[in-house]
Amino acid sequence: MPSKLFLRNFESGHYYHLRHQGKKDLPAQAGTMLFKSDADYKTFVLLLSYYLRFPDATPLSWVKRLTPQTVIAKRNASELGANPTTLHSFLLLPDHFHLVLRENKGTYKPGISNLMRNLSVGYAMYYNKTYGVKGTIYHGKYKMIELTQNELSPLITSLHHHNGINDTFLTSPLHSSRSDYSSTPRPWVYPTPQTDGSTVISSKLLLEK
Repeated sequence: MPSKLFLRNFESGHYYHLRHQGKKDLPAQAGTMLFKSDADYKTFVLLLSYYLRFPDATPLSWVKRLTPQTVIAKRNASELGANPTTLHSFLLLPDHFHLVLRENKGTYKPGISNLMRNLSVGYAMYYNKTYGVKGTIYHGKYKMIELTQNELSPLITSLHHHNGINDTFLTSPLHSSRSDYSSTPRPWVYPTPQTDGSTVISSKLLLEK
């Protein structure tokens, strides 16, 4: 039986914590650095925001320039209505990333599965071209754990105050959604009410390196 961390049975109205790790060349080595520069973080955030807003749109790599007019045209052309996936939080670390998402459709397409495929493939194409490498940049499949309503806020608090990561890094909008909770959020991030993060959460495993 496959590990529950690799199941893809996303259900409508349910929340999920996803974690994807950079490829490990050898067991004793640290993971591949998925993000080596600010340009890498910017590209990933752009891809994430694009596919959250336009899940059925042309791949971003085909779009010459994303202008306000382009955004309006793509939104009007969408056949999906309300967004099939809602992002509540994210954290990008050099060798892996976390996403906290709500599934709104409950089908393989165009929900979380579709978002992760577009995001993972799009960023891998950028990474391989930028750094002149070939093949996968990820360590296997992404892991996921379903969250209860009570676990959602403590997890987000834990991500925004990640152990061993300084506040300067965590408050940057390129690295996490923490700034979206302290000021006006970006239109593709949907904050939730926060607690002190003291509740024990089932996704603790995904927070561990």
